[in-house]
Amino acid sequence: MGDKFLKVATVHMDVEYGNPKRNLDLLIWLCRSAAALGAKLICAPEMCLTGYVYHSPGAIMPMAESAKGPAIEALTQVAVECQAFLVLGLAEKDDKTGILYNSAFALSPSGQIVCHYRKINAESRWASPGPPAQDNVFLTPWGAMGILICSDSYHALLPRVTALKGASLLLLPTNWPISESGFPLSLFRLRAEENGLWILAANRGGQEEEIDFSKARSFLVDPLGHLSRGTSSGVDHRVRAYELPLNSDGVIEDRRVDALANRQPEQYHRLYGDFSRIKNFTGYLGLPKPGYLDVHALAPGRVHPLDFLEKVLDIFSPGSLVLMPQHDYGEEQLRQINRLAKKAQIGIFTAKTAQTGSHVAQTRFVAARQYGVRVKSNISQWPVYDSGTARLMLAELESLRHPELALAAAKDGVDLILCPSAVDFSKDEALMLTLRPIEQVAIAAASPNLALISLIPQGHGAGRGTTALSGQVATYTVDTRLTRQKTFQDRVDFETVFSEPILGTPWLRLHP
Repeated sequence: MGDKFLKVATVHMDVEYGNPKRNLDLLIWLCRSAAALGAKLICAPEMCLTGYVYHSPGAIMPMAESAKGPAIEALTQVAVECQAFLVLGLAEKDDKTGILYNSAFALSPSGQIVCHYRKINAESRWASPGPPAQDNVFLTPWGAMGILICSDSYHALLPRVTALKGASLLLLPTNWPISESGFPLSLFRLRAEENGLWILAANRGGQEEEIDFSKARSFLVDPLGHLSRGTSSGVDHRVRAYELPLNSDGVIEDRRVDALANRQPEQYHRLYGDFSRIKNFTGYLGLPKPGYLDVHALAPGRVHPLDFLEKVLDIFSPGSLVLMPQHDYGEEQLRQINRLAKKAQIGIFTAKTAQTGSHVAQTRFVAARQYGVRVKSNISQWPVYDSGTARLMLAELESLRHPELALAAAKDGVDLILCPSAVDFSKDEALMLTLRPIEQVAIAAASPNLALISLIPQGHGAGRGTTALSGQVATYTVDTRLTRQKTFQDRVDFETVFSEPILGTPWLRLHP
């Protein structure tokens, strides 16, 4: 009988800015401490030898090292000594070109560089972005491991590609201060759950001139998106060890099979379009003239959605958009919804449950203008409407578990995805819907117990929005001039996105 667990560890260290010798000595000591706890895989922070904030290539150049430099050589010896895989981030200078990268290396117990990854979402003030199709996955006796660096994980397709390549554990060397809302912990929970893999993030403490890392945390997230106990934080130097369960073959247990099921790549072909040069999405995609749109999402609780709609109808101003939960509406009830829409001069969207599943039903808005005109979409399965100042798409909750759909909709010009549900949203589903606008499209969702409206974030954080509990209405005025200001990370290995996922145990296939 083999081991039941793989012990892994994060190195959480107060990195001293501009002092690589001191930081290297500290890192070596902490790696040895992790090995003494039994860790067979140790992850250290991003840029852990130099500190993070540099404003020009000249500022970081004297401290940058190549893959053959003395720091990697010393740490390779530590990996051999500790008989552990060691993953860390540093400023790299390419031997041949002198180009600078924010890089991560995985060093094996046999003294080899088994993965060399260059950050894609790199700091443009001094670093070149890494190539989109680089190999960021390496094999171990416990399965395949993937590497991304810090905010690479903000962009959904980079963790998704890593999962599709077969990684059961995503290693994240990180320099990311925690916000008052708990971000990025919520983001990493989402990325773990939607890809069915583990995430081990090694963050740092300390303070730099521009960034306070004193409350940053290192942690482990399981494939269900749950934080493990024992996260570390603060300005201290701390090693934290965790146990990952292994299956009967001695391989990390993940849930990628379930998480990656029901993907529909044929619906995602908008993904690979390059919109980086498009300054005016409205004209380029023929979208409605942008402006303000009052959006309301209903959470009727145990009250019938139609009865609840009639109760709150007076609060909606003409031209508003109202989203109701999915329900088993009869034909007369749908006609009543249409009459109420006409009476209040609002647009009402919902979904009707059918015996063979569900189909999305849209009620007409009656006003002087054409509100709710269905348009031809490149995402053919889901109805898309140009309504007043917005392009809208209706989609089921299950489809939105995959970030590809939201990204494809965003590149199809959709301002707002509407998600009606017949059943209560779980906490994990609410988290997913709240953070899905990171993919550059706003979300409005309605279920009996919870309604929410979430907007596209500005920068690398969570977007603004609002929620309503049972018996309430979530209300927000969406400015679609802002939903047209989309920013995409298109340095993506799209061939992998559109390929069949690698499932099972790659190590066992190579080492039967």
